[in-house]
Amino acid sequence: MDFKCLEGCGFCCTFPAEVRECEPGFNAILKIDRNGVKKWVTTDPYFCNVYTMRQHQERGACIFLREDRRCGIYPVRSLLCRIFPIKIFFGQRIQLYTSQVCRGFSQDSNSNVLCLKGKEIMEQLPAQMKEEMTLKAREMYDSLPGKLSDCISPSVLQTRSLEHVNCMDISNEIVTQRDKDDFTSQLSSEEFINLPTYLTADMQWLVFRLNGRLLERIKLERTGEIETTGNIDYSFLSLRPLSADAANALRKYLEIIVKRDHFAGVIYLHALEQERNVPLIDLVTTYIDGIAASLLLRANLLAAFEGHDIIDADVIKEAIIFSDGYLATEPSYGLIL
Repeated sequence: MDFKCLEGCGFCCTFPAEVRECEPGFNAILKIDRNGVKKWVTTDPYFCNVYTMRQHQERGACIFLREDRRCGIYPVRSLLCRIFPIKIFFGQRIQLYTSQVCRGFSQDSNSNVLCLKGKEIMEQLPAQMKEEMTLKAREMYDSLPGKLSDCISPSVLQTRSLEHVNCMDISNEIVTQRDKDDFTSQLSSEEFINLPTYLTADMQWLVFRLNGRLLERIKLERTGEIETTGNIDYSFLSLRPLSADAANALRKYLEIIVKRDHFAGVIYLHALEQERNVPLIDLVTTYIDGIAASLLLRANLLAAFEGHDIIDADVIKEAIIFSDGYLATEPSYGLIL
């Protein structure tokens, strides 16, 4: 797989990028604009020195993104900006994987660009940050057997997860009323930044928001201005037929998800936070089914606005771009960068 930033995109700059005081470029950014970053409000002492890049109107792009959607501080940009679309997860081990929300990928089996980029990233990580995150993650994972009565290793959890993905029936029947309610809750968020966002093939930044019965499609501009470009009656949003190719595309995506160490971290966190003593494997199957249902709901949302009568593989691929950014940053047991 190869990767290259697309001209006129800048979609990743609409997400608040983290920047830490230990990064070489931190002070350089402050010299350019003392108000260019803001403190991350958290009760976790480990993240007390983490900041995020400021955004226009708290919802637009990073204030350093220029009108041509190129970075205005490229030489000193934050580490997170440098490594995107690669994610680094510190768990039982350090794993690098790619965020599927990015359109800059091309299928090239002979390319080792991402592999080389990964090695470069690990060499550039501040030694103190890497050491601290590795140590904390290791302590977290070493403590799991004493916290979970049915704890299994990440490798076994991955094997069991893949078994479920390979045998599950991927159809509209997987979408429950709870899945629909959860999706409705996401679309109804009062925090604009938490609403579902999507990058179109022609590089438009879209946000979807539920306003009463109307589901609005909103175009987001770099400086935070918004414009409603369409709406549908949400109460009539129905599940369209799913083609065999679409089901296969969704299954392949689920395989990618469960192979991420971050996936195991999410399951462990759910197990630790649950009020009922649900077996770990049951949490796995429920979570995987929930991912599939969420993606199908997003696929149907896109299909409704585009006038598609059937969910085919192409719609699923667009829904993956629509979904993966949210999943890639879901809180987990472990540390993600």
